[in-house]
Amino acid sequence: MTAIQMETFKIVLLGETGVGKTCILSQFIDQIYQDDIQTSTGGTFSSKTLIIGNSKLLKLEIWDTAGQERYRSLTTMFYKEANAAILVYDITRTETYQELKNYWANQVKDSAPENIILVVCANKSDLINEERVDEEEVREFANNLGAIFCITSAKNSAGINDLFIQIAKKHTGCDNIRIKNEDEEIVIEEVNKDDNNNKPGTIKIDNDNVNYKEIGRASCRERV
Repeated sequence: MTAIQMETFKIVLLGETGVGKTCILSQFIDQIYQDDIQTSTGGTFSSKTLIIGNSKLLKLEIWDTAGQERYRSLTTMFYKEANAAILVYDITRTETYQELKNYWANQVKDSAPENIILVVCANKSDLINEERVDEEEVREFANNLGAIFCITSAKNSAGINDLFIQIAKKHTGCDNIRIKNEDEEIVIEEVNKDDNNNKPGTIKIDNDNVNYKEIGRASCRERV
């Protein structure tokens, strides 16, 4: 028996208050949406594990940060050592995109690691009829920033899983990625290659009674 490779990967959610950062995280971690969820103050931490191919686990350590101006100096410490930053705006509020473009993106470029993975996330797609931010303009901005562009809805979960899957794909270069179910047992067996072409160190996954959500069909699109 040998230990499976586990990598820790830090992600930080940034953007103005009320854009849905906390709801995005709640939907990704617990598949829960709350209209009256409390606004973040400072930073809160959650984690979730992805299975990369058949040989690696990627533990996402996700920090949800406060968007209020009085917390901005505190927020800086969260993305100084981050591997990825998700810049979130509300498609119904033009000012949230302007602050993302004029403040948050510049802060990350100035303070975060040079190789950080950036994502521009257009949240609240369930309110598309109330959209006030031009999507093509944001796509161009994301492209110039070298960022992934995503469209999500924390309310109905559209694009939420794929938001994090796309980050993992860019980091690992692997297309075979899925979310690890909490009840899933993963065992590494050191055995000789058998008639089924299984190699030593292959992850053996107990698939009994595990339901996997479809991955990769949401509206998250990479712009690099």
